[in-house]
Amino acid sequence: MIIKPFEARENDLLALTQLLSLPHIPQETQYKIQQEIKKIQSGIKGEKEAAYQIDFHYAESKNWMVIHDLRLEFNGLTAQIDHLLMNRFLEIYVCESKNFSEGIAINEQGEFSAFYQRKPYGIPSPIEQNKRHIALLKKLFDSEAVNLPSRLGFKMKPTLISLILIANSARISRPNNGRTIQGLDRIIKMEQIKSKIEKDVNSPALMMTTVKLVSSETLQNVAESLASLHQAANIDWPARFGILHTESAHANTEKPVSLVGQSVAEEPTAIENGADAEKTEPAKRLICASCGVKISYNVGVFCWRNKKRFHGNVYCYECQKKIPAA
Repeated sequence: MIIKPFEARENDLLALTQLLSLPHIPQETQYKIQQEIKKIQSGIKGEKEAAYQIDFHYAESKNWMVIHDLRLEFNGLTAQIDHLLMNRFLEIYVCESKNFSEGIAINEQGEFSAFYQRKPYGIPSPIEQNKRHIALLKKLFDSEAVNLPSRLGFKMKPTLISLILIANSARISRPNNGRTIQGLDRIIKMEQIKSKIEKDVNSPALMMTTVKLVSSETLQNVAESLASLHQAANIDWPARFGILHTESAHANTEKPVSLVGQSVAEEPTAIENGADAEKTEPAKRLICASCGVKISYNVGVFCWRNKKRFHGNVYCYECQKKIPAA
């Protein structure tokens, strides 16, 4: 059963695309934004492929609960977990999905590399990354934040299991001493997830967890309690790339637009032409013309730059989808 479905980061991609359309963005900043877009798109591709494999096998089962894209904050720590699979033995598979199109390699010291145009470059260990995710989950389960079942007066703590899911088309180069590197056996192709889990279920170590068997209803309650702790990331992309500072550098030739405490904004074309604010058209409120919600300055810029499609109005991201392309 899917508790939280996979969601592509469309809002982030839209915000970054809109930043590229702003005037006076240095080439170096444009390149960084383009790289961030490619990074997000690659991550979406990997997560989407993994989500498909997981949902294909487990979405219809009442014995498994699926949570995608779970972002947790606890005691100053943050974890962005790609996928969680929970079964009635209170086993939770913590899955980190990676989309390395040219594959990955692990050396004898357990160090990871990916490839670009067949040339290797170092990357953080996904094994260590998932260990941090598991550590935060343990802290949550040790607290009262998640509604866990009790038996004989004791809270039933889940068993957390790591899986690293690599794109099916990618190559995985393992060292000869792979068996001595802890966690290396948890790196698999996405298409192998079901067979790997079935092998785990039949292992003597995990068979001992049968004493923690809970009902489907109890499992769903635990999954929903955990999913309710999700906190979406709110990234200030203009600040991330110093867009406001870059625009202010042109203050001697252009009339800057303050975005702090601003409820209205002039149309960018008037500002780009250096026209005095008092001589421009009436200020346009940053409110969606369809549903009435407030929108960001960058969303307004996108609509203003697409006058023909939006007929001079501004719309929020969701309402933009409803308007046919010109």
